[in-house]
Amino acid sequence: MYFFIAIGIWANLSAQDLHFSQFYYNTLNLSPALSGQFDGNHRVTLNVRNQWLAVPVPYTTFSFLYDANTVLSKNKDVIGYGIGLDYDRAGDSKLSLAKLVGTVSYAMTVGKRHTVGIGFNPAIAQRRLSEGELRWDNQWTGDKYDPTISSKETYTPTGTFFFDLGTSVMYQYTLKPRTKIGVNGSLYHINRPNQSFYSNSGIKEQLPIRYLGFIDLSVGVGQYFDVLLAGIYQSQDKYQELVGSGRIRLYLNKTPGAVLNLLLGCNWRKDDALIPNLGFEWRNWLISGSYDMNTSPFKSVTTKRGGPELALQYNYKAVRALKINKKCPIY
Repeated sequence: MYFFIAIGIWANLSAQDLHFSQFYYNTLNLSPALSGQFDGNHRVTLNVRNQWLAVPVPYTTFSFLYDANTVLSKNKDVIGYGIGLDYDRAGDSKLSLAKLVGTVSYAMTVGKRHTVGIGFNPAIAQRRLSEGELRWDNQWTGDKYDPTISSKETYTPTGTFFFDLGTSVMYQYTLKPRTKIGVNGSLYHINRPNQSFYSNSGIKEQLPIRYLGFIDLSVGVGQYFDVLLAGIYQSQDKYQELVGSGRIRLYLNKTPGAVLNLLLGCNWRKDDALIPNLGFEWRNWLISGSYDMNTSPFKSVTTKRGGPELALQYNYKAVRALKINKKCPIY
């Protein structure tokens, strides 16, 4: 009986995808249409999160993405592509998700200020768990627990591999290089993959479709100041999430080759947490940290310690070679 209670809890947890408080740095789970859509040639992004540190068994979440782009010389349209890895683990059972993701996108410019695009992220994923710390009712003799007794459970700890697919569309309006607004709409698990630990028995546990909307706004104010606003809403089965973000970017040094910017702000997750964050952009690097301050009723357990999160990004941009002007001999 305890196993089926646990499976019910796992099903509820696994019905929710990976969550990052600094969602705007996690393109892999935000919008595949944004893959490769950046000012540069190659980009590497790492997101790491520990959740609920005060809980005996905290959650650990990891996401990695490499993406790049090719600009078509004829019409300046951009093809984006990349590969990524998601990993998530939680609980005494070490219930985990490992997902290898490919991304591809296409964006075209309409006029001088409008950009529209579409993207896809096919993936291969696996869920698994560890039985080492689990205890079953069948192993209870009446007065003590006996680990030598079979649990008589017929599930497969390694779960099963499954194919997953997501897609998204994007629109961006650019008024000035530092003033722009973007809107994205995404669908994940559109093929409703089966992630059941009882797949060999014909029992299905299909992932519900995740619907996601994302908007971000950047406004340049003067020479040394930007206002950055962003919001995300997503729904999956009976679960919903709404997160808003307000940040500022201060240009501390604009010298080419030694650029240094400060990012400072606070995010808010509805009915859950306040999330102060601090980051720096230095040359081609970005590093940003945040900390969830839990405000939900669960704070009595977490003591308001939601957990830290780190985003690290490297953006390589090729430098165009200067044109060499050859002197023409005079006769």
